Order: sequence, then C-alpha cells, then structure tokens
Amino acid sequence: MCCLFGIVDYKHKLTYRQKDIILKTLSVACEVRGKDATGIAYNRNGKLEIHKKPLPAHKFKYKIPNGTDVIMGHTRLTTQGSEKLNWNNHPFEGRCINTNFALAHNGIISNDIMLRKKFDIPKTNIETDSFVAVQIIEKEGTFNINAIRKMAESVEGSF
Repeated sequence: MCCLFGIVDYKHKLTYRQKDIILKTLSVACEVRGKDATGIAYNRNGKLEIHKKPLPAHKFKYKIPNGTDVIMGHTRLTTQGSEKLNWNNHPFEGRCINTNFALAHNGIISNDIMLRKKFDIPKTNIETDSFVAVQIIEKEGTFNINAIRKMAESVEGSF
C-alpha cells in the first residue's frame, strides 16, 4: 500500500545530480509498496511543481532543478481510481488563499464519502479516497497547522 519518500537538503550541499540519484534510489526501494504510479513535488522559485506518471519508480525520470532543497515523493499501489488517469496519482495539489500545497498519503481513508457530505465537498474527477484530505484543508481557506489538524482529526482509516 503506497510509500512516501523524500529529501531535505537543509545545508544546500547536494548537487541536483546527487539529489536525482538519491531520489531514484529511494523511490526504487519504495517500489515494493507500489508499482502503479510515481510522483514528486517540490517548490522552485516560489512555485509548487508536481510531476507524476503512471509508471513504476524505476521507469520514472528525475530531473530536479538546481536550488531545489525539499522534495517529497510517492509510489502508488492503486486501491481506488485508475492510475492510468494521472489525476488520481499522488502528490495532489491543493490551493488556499495564502499558498499552494502538495499532499501525498500512504493508506486508506475509510470515511471519505461521509466527509464529503459533512464538509459539503463537491465531487471531482479524482477518484481516490486520499484527495478528500486536500479538500478538507482547502475548505479551511488557509494552509496552516489548524487546517492540517482539522483534516487529520477528521479522517479515519490507515496512514
């Protein structure tokens, strides 16, 4: 059931090639938890970038831009929504007034249908249970610890 990986180069010591190699190594190791799709998210020049494809990690091409110091990744085992429809793959982009954010989830949210009703969340073309977490944060309007807490305290399942 899926896997999360990433790196934080907080001292800015790694080259973009070193980051590519580290991410490739981590993601391929994560493939045992999901071979259906691979995705990454990072912030570059103040803009959130998400790259994902319905490919196993060993076939995913990494090209991390120079100056990118925090990268999040996800390998997916499909449980809901076809991985061939790339919008079902992680990470997901969310938008709030103060920022855009990326979210990847490892597990199953068992109360997603109930949460859509509770928070009056519209249906989208995204068919995965995980996307409801993004929608709950977006519903708060601002990306902050309180919005994350509300989402985390609302979802039930495994993570």
